[in-house]
Amino acid sequence: MIGQPKLNGSNVTIFTNRKEIHIMNRHNDRLTNFKIDKEEIFSILDFDNWVAIKGEYLNKNGLDENKKEFNHKLVLFDILVLDSTYLLGKTFSERINIVYDKFGKKECEKDYLYKISDNIFSVKTYDKDFLNLYNEFTKVDLLEGLVLKRSNAKLEPGLREDNNSKSQVKSRKQSKNYKF
Repeated sequence: MIGQPKLNGSNVTIFTNRKEIHIMNRHNDRLTNFKIDKEEIFSILDFDNWVAIKGEYLNKNGLDENKKEFNHKLVLFDILVLDSTYLLGKTFSERINIVYDKFGKKECEKDYLYKISDNIFSVKTYDKDFLNLYNEFTKVDLLEGLVLKRSNAKLEPGLREDNNSKSQVKSRKQSKNYKF
């Protein structure tokens, strides 16, 4: 298993070829109130062919570990299409390594993120100590918990919303939206 922090925002898929950009929410509708300039996205997604990348758009006024607002930021956590090639059959481990290879692992002030640009980050992945990570992450307002993903889970066709859900478990802290 690989663990990634679960950030409290809106799940997005960004499709772009540096000419067009489509930013879709988890219901496959256009995400409204997206405030990152497309030129900043184009500057990091510098591919001439289509790319589809998954992320969390932080738009819920969450507070970081320093009790400061960390809003209107994009955090990448997976890639689905690279250079117009649908990455079907690639494992999650292979896909997250593509993200790190393309965007680097530049440390930033957030221990759980890598910085790509002023408003775009990628999430760190962890391969052990999940209980302690969960306990630390859930102290931060901005973080909802921990998502555990099978590292060898292969990408399935995105025909249904739950296609790839069998290979992951989301562990969330209790909130007004989630009670246990």
